[in-house]
Amino acid sequence: MTETARSEPRSPDRDTPGRRAGPALAVLVVAVCLVVGQLLARVVLRLSGVDGDSLAGLGLFNVVAFGPTAALLAAWVVLREGRPFAALGLRGADRYRRIAVGVGTALVGLLALNVALSAFSSDTGTSGEAAGPSVAPWQMALLLLTFAVQAPTEELLFRGYLLPALRERWGVAAGVLLSSALFAAAHTANPGATAGYVLLTFLLGVSLALWTLADGNLWRACAFHTVWNWAPAVLSPGDGDDGGQGTTALEGGTLTAAVLVLVLLALSALWAYRRSVQRVSAS
Repeated sequence: MTETARSEPRSPDRDTPGRRAGPALAVLVVAVCLVVGQLLARVVLRLSGVDGDSLAGLGLFNVVAFGPTAALLAAWVVLREGRPFAALGLRGADRYRRIAVGVGTALVGLLALNVALSAFSSDTGTSGEAAGPSVAPWQMALLLLTFAVQAPTEELLFRGYLLPALRERWGVAAGVLLSSALFAAAHTANPGATAGYVLLTFLLGVSLALWTLADGNLWRACAFHTVWNWAPAVLSPGDGDDGGQGTTALEGGTLTAAVLVLVLLALSALWAYRRSVQRVSAS
């Protein structure tokens, strides 16, 4: 590593014994884990007859697609690389505070998104037909549990496993941008994904990567990502990663509002990272 690397916050898995994959192998591992999980979920949905567009289908997909994905990643890290799975960012004595900060940041971000949508778009779901179906509290709770499988699994793949491999080889900036670009590329497989949706997913990935580096763990990123995906899913139709607007609704004022909010989130994450760098440099 370079001289400046010693003044940067620690990667989640830095200094952990074991063999770590290089960038090319890390990308391959992430891709294989994702593909296996996605294919398994589609087979299960087809065999079960559950409507994939329903809340039940969404919850089933979250668990069946991402539970095995996390298990595959765990098996690779523990059995092939000889590292504890917790080395991917599941450590840190301040986990509960980080989780609370992540939840709070997501709620503030979603509130800001709704305010921005009202300011930039004349068609933001104020009419009755734009509102999603009502969701019972027990359904909200169950769906939250399924997003607590889906979102942290993505964090483990892209920020816990891939980001350190890219950062160690090419530095922080390249690690953040490349891992976020691959995170966005993975979401192009979502039905109806548009260029605007991919852009927003990239910006979301930048924030999550910077928070991970600032904290040295995944707790804040996992909590934020879970709430960011879950709240729009239970309040309105559409995919959680685009702020609940749906992949086909991201255009004009709606896209402008969403980009603005996610840029502000990325700037706040950059500020958190820079503060961490200053603390490490001063110690």
